[in-house]
Amino acid sequence: MRHPFARILIALAMLAAAGAARAENLALIVANNDYRNYPRAENARALLDLVPFLNGAGFRTIVVENLDSATLARRLPDIGRELARADRIIVVTHGHYARMQGDSWLLTTDADAPDSFTVGRYGLSFEALYNVARRNAGDALIAVAVDNDAPEIGWSLRRGFRSGDIPNGVTVATGVPSRIADFLRGGILSPGMSVADAVRAAPDGVNVDGYIPRARAFLPASAPVVPPDAAERALWQQAVDGDSPASYARYLRRYPTGRFAQEARARIDELSATPEDRAREQEVALNLDRDRRRHIQEYLTLLGYDTRGVDGVFGPNTRGAIRRFQNDVGANATGYLTANQVARIEQEGAARAEELRREAERRRAEEERRDRDWWRRTGADGTEDGYRAYLQRYPDGLFSDRAKAGLDRIEREKRQAAAEAERRAWDSAVNGGTIASYRQYLSEYPNGRFAAEARARIDSLSAPETPAHVVEAARDEERSLNLDPFRRRMIESQLAEMELQPGTVDGDFTDSTRRALRRFQRMSNLPATGYVTRDTIVRLLISAVGR
Repeated sequence: MRHPFARILIALAMLAAAGAARAENLALIVANNDYRNYPRAENARALLDLVPFLNGAGFRTIVVENLDSATLARRLPDIGRELARADRIIVVTHGHYARMQGDSWLLTTDADAPDSFTVGRYGLSFEALYNVARRNAGDALIAVAVDNDAPEIGWSLRRGFRSGDIPNGVTVATGVPSRIADFLRGGILSPGMSVADAVRAAPDGVNVDGYIPRARAFLPASAPVVPPDAAERALWQQAVDGDSPASYARYLRRYPTGRFAQEARARIDELSATPEDRAREQEVALNLDRDRRRHIQEYLTLLGYDTRGVDGVFGPNTRGAIRRFQNDVGANATGYLTANQVARIEQEGAARAEELRREAERRRAEEERRDRDWWRRTGADGTEDGYRAYLQRYPDGLFSDRAKAGLDRIEREKRQAAAEAERRAWDSAVNGGTIASYRQYLSEYPNGRFAAEARARIDSLSAPETPAHVVEAARDEERSLNLDPFRRRMIESQLAEMELQPGTVDGDFTDSTRRALRRFQRMSNLPATGYVTRDTIVRLLISAVGR
């Protein structure tokens, strides 16, 4: 029986087969332990500790803890799409399983005795995973961590996992969590070790089926070799980043006599039983995922509490913004959010976003009306003075290209008519591009053919719309954002959807892109620099939400 998620992943596999480019090694860990209606599935930590090891071995790792039916429907299709595009994939699952005929399912944490009609809603299908894995024949590993205490299942289903009909080129390993972790860490993911040798050396209790080549390694000999203590160092860094009794205790549970154990215990003593720690734990209980945190950062920034970035990570700048918000609303300024504070931020932020969106649209409509009116009064007559008057007020306006083209034509005509000496003087001024170079031209030819143009350029350089130091600061801020090609294309696409004419959507910020950015910044009441700042990104995000 194929349930909705199976159909989604099968379709994704077909799309991948049609030619989707693959570009990375990808690992997915789905660790279910806190079941609502079944006994707790133990020892998930052994699998979660694989994350630094997998990252060190060259895999981007996606972790989904305590998968429920809502997350299965909302998030897993996108993850399936990423798996279908990857070069080499590893899928690790943990929790309670159900099976029927040739298919098995990892049950979601909110499952309650599903049967053959409902298991598609409350289970991750291995038939679906197989259909994605077959796209990576020879480079696909599925590791199934089973719990011996299998729960009761609804009618027509059986308890537990069965590998079923494994596609060619796919390796499937089953066993208890700790042995599966040892098999991955110390065997099949050893660079250059053949799959057959890894199976022979597998810990007791690990069964491997499917593709087991004798001469082919799952990871080539050239793959990164992970240092023996990489997992401990990564878990310690996570403890330091979290800087809470819970994060240090998590390290100590895994490494009670580790190299950082003494420091971890000392830090726990410092942090225990403080109001801030209790507030931190209260926020952790909210289970805010990264997307939710990004939205909170956007809304805080819109409400005047700048988080200095919208990345879904609550670092020192975000915590400071939260404290300022809490002070203003009369709450304890802990820097950690309660459920009521999250609801208030989202409600007030959404209202502010809509207000800004409407204001931006109003400003844009009014600006375009003035732009068109000024063009009719100036540049529409096709004279040099008319073009200059228009561009002085609207350098990036609706008719700026026509005005600039008209001035270029007039300048070419003047060059043809001008004497050779004057043409050389004008070319020198243009090449200099400074107030001094244009003044030098005017001193020689105060009534020359290019005098009006020289004075116009002096005026533009003397009193720019946006001060030079503001433009320079914006340029530096854009560099610090390290915008990758994908984010650059997203920004250009957003500008194009707003009909601001950024040019080709290719991630290359051309003069057209800079002009579109300035237009957007004017309508958003931001400094018109033409460079992408944090404020510009937030306003673009809000504009997208508004549409």
